Amino acid sequence: MPKTVVVIVGMPGSGKSEVSELYRSQGIPMFRTGDVIREEVVRRGLPLTPENSEKMARQMRDELGMDMAARITMDKVLKLRERLVCVEGPRDMSELAYISRLSRMILLVLKSDSDIRFRHLKGRGGSRDPKTLKEFNWRDGKEKERGISDVIKTRKYPRYEIENNGTLDELRRKALEVLDEIRSGAK
Repeated sequence: MPKTVVVIVGMPGSGKSEVSELYRSQGIPMFRTGDVIREEVVRRGLPLTPENSEKMARQMRDELGMDMAARITMDKVLKLRERLVCVEGPRDMSELAYISRLSRMILLVLKSDSDIRFRHLKGRGGSRDPKTLKEFNWRDGKEKERGISDVIKTRKYPRYEIENNGTLDELRRKALEVLDEIRSGAK
């Protein structure tokens, strides 16, 4: 029986990291496709900035293919004994296609209004998080260029959708309900 891979997708600030960490706390191994890019930026001795991550993502996709982050991530996933795994962050339909060929893939799409997403990101205060609306819009534009809109909209794969415009407790409650359904084999 193939592994079940819950693929968490959404625009920046929609709550992907919160849900991923929640699932990790439930004993589910978790991987981020973006870590592939960030690790390469660091390996090359570059400052870990949104601009360097964006350049590296383009370069790696040009050299290795649009699904390279999914391929590198799935190499790690397939080595695990666990049957249920979480992968956060695919941004392109080719990544979903690759993951779905190797697993029972279920999408978990997180949606939030843009003003709420900006507040989430600004409130995190990380060095890579946007501080201004201009930076936020730049990042959203780059995500859309990569194909995240198609990933969010696709109905090609089994999926759950969570509206994250409320509290953190509400997001966690909804995410745990989805996890219970996935564990019971509902989809």
